[in-house]
Amino acid sequence: MKRKIGKAALVLASLSVIWLILGMLNMVPFLIELPQETSIRAHASLAVIFLLIGSWAFWNED
Repeated sequence: MKRKIGKAALVLASLSVIWLILGMLNMVPFLIELPQETSIRAHASLAVIFLLIGSWAFWNED
């Protein structure tokens, strides 16, 4: 189960990084705009969070 969570997190992190790169090339929205809020750069945060989850899942517990 832990490995499945890790694989899913790594796939989602990869998608977040691709979104970041495409956003830098102005092919997709770079910022998430919510009404009456400041703009949010969620893709970088998502990539870091998913990579942390992926590293936890593949951590070798002795």
